[in-house]
Amino acid sequence: MEKLLSLVRKSIAHGYLPENWHETKDEVIETYTGYLSLSSNCVEIESEYYHEEKDIDLYVYDGEYLRYILLEDSIRVYTSRHEFFCTTALDDHRYFEYRDTYYTDGGLADHGLVVVSNGDIARRDEVYYWESDDEFHYEEEEEDGEIWEYHTGPCPPDYRHDTTSPGIGFEIEKGGSPEFCGYYDKVDLFDSTGCVIEKDGSVEWELKTPVYPLYSADVENIWLPQIIDAINAENHENAGGHIHLSLPSKSGRQLFDYCRPYLPLFMAMYPNRLQTDYCKGKPESSLKTDGEKYQAIKLWENRIELRFPAKVYNIGALTFRLDFCRLMIKREYKNIVAATLAAFDRETSLNQLVMIHYKGRESILLDRIITISQKYFNTDLLREKSIETLLKTIKIQKLCVSQS
Repeated sequence: MEKLLSLVRKSIAHGYLPENWHETKDEVIETYTGYLSLSSNCVEIESEYYHEEKDIDLYVYDGEYLRYILLEDSIRVYTSRHEFFCTTALDDHRYFEYRDTYYTDGGLADHGLVVVSNGDIARRDEVYYWESDDEFHYEEEEEDGEIWEYHTGPCPPDYRHDTTSPGIGFEIEKGGSPEFCGYYDKVDLFDSTGCVIEKDGSVEWELKTPVYPLYSADVENIWLPQIIDAINAENHENAGGHIHLSLPSKSGRQLFDYCRPYLPLFMAMYPNRLQTDYCKGKPESSLKTDGEKYQAIKLWENRIELRFPAKVYNIGALTFRLDFCRLMIKREYKNIVAATLAAFDRETSLNQLVMIHYKGRESILLDRIITISQKYFNTDLLREKSIETLLKTIKIQKLCVSQS
């Protein structure tokens, strides 16, 4: 008994066990490091328990499999210039390795690295992209003239029959050889689909769509399928997917304010772009006064341009953004707190859409929303009791998953 009491005192002294441990209903367990702790303050790894704060140097969160693993069994995988996740070293073959560091596609790009045609990983400024074989080489290839130069193509048409209704248009940036979607050339593509294919200095080429009526089913059923080969084409490391959104009764500045409740959530789903020079994250006051081309949200006279969405990997990524913009313009929630809560409420359409990509990663998404709301929208969500409760709920759910 004396030995047990000594262990209890030692565990309290070293911060593993709270002084009021006997007043809780939590199970008391022994950690891998030999202390006593409450089960709610620990993570379980391979049937051993580690204190979530005191033993934090011994484990990491596996961002791939959504579990905790030992630090000694992990590798760090960079997804962007400054962001990374840890995962099991057994999966090192799934990622790109360059000088003993691991990367995803996005991580390679943000570190200025590419895959060369012979399989090498090289710095982007040391190689050249060839449109003929859609690969990088150490020798330069001459460009052909089959697409319009930057901003020299015709103006995409407006497909809205009622120009007082909301409109949406996309700029889809891509790499590799230009994709004409089965049409003869750039003119045939434009005449048939209204889309303009141009060169872009930051990527290889981009496709500008017409202004589509936001709530028309023809967008996803007819018009986007016409250009699906371009939407699904090879991506470029710098590529983004700009969205032009208009609501004719409102100016660009007014539309920004109208969409404000949803913007922290939308931006939180594409955090990497906000760190780049071509998509600068700024406080909303600066967005409204600077008018800089390369800011994350550009306010035009009659529309807003959302530059923060990442590259369009496929048709699903584009229709997801279309559906989000439809909910944003519908504006069921009138402030950032309400929209944030709705995103995690299983009874809402917003949650059903967001969880297509973030089910199991709710805590990551909520942390991003909180950061972006504070940094760019002068809104401290942590002061809201409803958000504090949501954070606790998600944490409990996460612990239940990790312990199951």
